[in-house]
Order: sequence, then structure tokens, then C-alpha cells
Amino acid sequence: MVNTYALKKTLSSLCSPYFILNGIASVLHPIVRWTPGFCEYFGSSCQLDFYECEIYFFVICVVVIKNRKSVSIESYLSTLYMFAKGASLILFYKMDIQLCLWYLLLCVVLLVAIKPPVLDESSEMKYFVDDSLPQVLRDNPEVTWIVEFYTTFSPHCNALKPVFAALSREYTHEYIKFGKCDVLKAYGVPEMYGISSSCLKTELPAIIIFENGKPAARIKQRMNGKPYVMTYVSVSCVI
Repeated sequence: MVNTYALKKTLSSLCSPYFILNGIASVLHPIVRWTPGFCEYFGSSCQLDFYECEIYFFVICVVVIKNRKSVSIESYLSTLYMFAKGASLILFYKMDIQLCLWYLLLCVVLLVAIKPPVLDESSEMKYFVDDSLPQVLRDNPEVTWIVEFYTTFSPHCNALKPVFAALSREYTHEYIKFGKCDVLKAYGVPEMYGISSSCLKTELPAIIIFENGKPAARIKQRMNGKPYVMTYVSVSCVI
């Protein structure tokens, strides 16, 4: 059965300025290369040469590999746009240095001015960007906390965003709450619960379920990227 709500949210997200404008920016180079008048102006034929085909083939391979664990079309397109714009920047430089600089300026403007759509998560989602997590757990022992430890630049963490947001929206109530802890900002807190904040580790994202203020179960990443569950105590939550 099709999840109508999820489908509407996906379509609404894809129609946002972020995806539309970045999508246009990603295909600007092929448009310039194949449009009569533009291609002749820059002294080239209106077709891709062997070098350009190699670059695009390389981008396709990289995107397929990077997106093999994507859980949403938004995550897939974000990765595609990033590498497509990088390839376009290189190919515009090959065509004309001035054109390359204008395209670089466009990419910078899009990065600064156009933000990704805000995820529809629970309004009670708690973000821990300092050392307040242990105190919150002590002050609310009757609440089961489900906390994701993440970094903003990790592709695995970004892939989990829509899933964790949907879970928080669906299951948050008085005795079950969701939170997110930025391991680079909450200094020392991840290590208290056995989570490394090192950029060299691949165990993020990690999710810990806290009961009575203490870790009850955790989900981390293996070194090969596959998730596993390590249970400290049996967890029984009634939702």
C-alpha cells in the first residue's frame, strides 16, 4: 500500500527551490554544449567530446557507488547534484575560464542562499549541541530517549535524516522522546556512551536508546558500513 503522506512530502520536497535550482545548475554544461549559438560562440562543436564523456561516465559511476545505501530520493539527488556541479565546473574551465568563474559564483550563491527543505520531524525533537544530554537524562528518568549521534558532513548520517525524522514524528509522546547529538559540538558526551567523535571512524550514525537515564541498547555502524545492534539490557517499550 502506498504511503500517501510520504509521497506528498517527497513531491513537495522535490518541487522546492533547492532541488529545482540545483537541478538546473547541474545540467547547465550539457545545455550550453548542445545549444546552437552557445557552443559555436565558445569555439567548439555542438556535441560532447571523448574527454567530456569520460567525465560524465565517471560521475555516474561515483554517484551509483555513493548512493547504494541511500534511503530517499532526496538524498540520492543531493549527491547527484554535488558531483554533477563539480564535473560541470571542470568542463566549463576546459571551455572558457571566464565562464567557469561565473558558474563557480552561481554555485556559491546556491550554496549560501538556497537551503535544503526542512525535514518534517517532531516539534519536540531535542538537539544536543553542548554537554546537556546527561543532565536531561537524569532529570527525566521516566522518559525513554532515542538519541542519534551524528555529524553534519557524514553521508550515512544525512541518509538517515528522513528516516529518523519520520520515526520522531510518528512515535514521540509523553514517555518516548527523540533527540540528536552533534558529536563535534557536544564535546566529551559521545565518549561517555562509547561513541567515537573521530572523523576517521565510520561508526556514525549511532543510535542509543536510554531507559531510566542509562543506555539500554545501541545501534552503530560496522567498519564495513553495515549496521548492527549491541544490546546492554533487554528493552521493552510500550507505545
